Amino acid sequence: MSSLHQTIATLAPDGEEYRIEAPELWAQGRTLFGGMTAALAYGALTRAHGDLGPLRSAQFSFIGPASGHLRFRPELLRRGKSSAVVGVDCRNEDGLAARSTFFFGAPRDSAVAHDYVARLDVPPPDACESFARGTKPPAGFIARYERRIATGSRILNPGSKPEFAVWARLVDGEGGDPLAALLAATDCLPCAAWVDFPKPAPVSTMSWSVDFLQPLASSTGWTLIHSVSEAAADGYSLQDMRVYNEAGEPLLVSRQVVAIFA
Repeated sequence: MSSLHQTIATLAPDGEEYRIEAPELWAQGRTLFGGMTAALAYGALTRAHGDLGPLRSAQFSFIGPASGHLRFRPELLRRGKSSAVVGVDCRNEDGLAARSTFFFGAPRDSAVAHDYVARLDVPPPDACESFARGTKPPAGFIARYERRIATGSRILNPGSKPEFAVWARLVDGEGGDPLAALLAATDCLPCAAWVDFPKPAPVSTMSWSVDFLQPLASSTGWTLIHSVSEAAADGYSLQDMRVYNEAGEPLLVSRQVVAIFA
């Protein structure tokens, strides 16, 4: 099996684009997981533009299935004294599959410094049970992660608060670039609205924003993903997420709009 790092490394330069056949091992159904599409977009960006400073924020719009022969085209949209903005379009034979925007910002002197991101008090990974339910083994992207529930509700438990915190790590333990690995890992859980589903049904992330805490704490090994569906109506869920390292230090905050078909 190809690790996350090995898969991203297969991006092949072709003029101003980077090409790859959508890896089935990192997909589910007819498309790559959003986290894998994001990781590949970031991988293409770093190949094209090198060091742009710390990544502060990223925004992703998932427009169509990321399948087949994918082409990632990074474009430097703006370069200032301390910041840079890069757009990355992902296309396949059917047209635009995803559009990403990455915001980089070098450190600057500032009189303002604080951190009020809420921490979680949960058991360590070794004291937690598997997040999976049933005996059917996972496949595709999900099979590449070990996941253990630390607190909150199980999926398919209608009436329970749609919230959980889950420890996750790569099965093969090799993520390569820590930011690419972090983007992929953040998407390795079902949306929290699945807690309130009466039975399994499809979902599709429409938009995803990720803001990174700086300086970025180490994220090797286990990461703790806290996910909450804040509101759901009319077939859409608004989801809030926080991700921490094994020491409990916050790594990123995130929001998603998810289409649900239940």
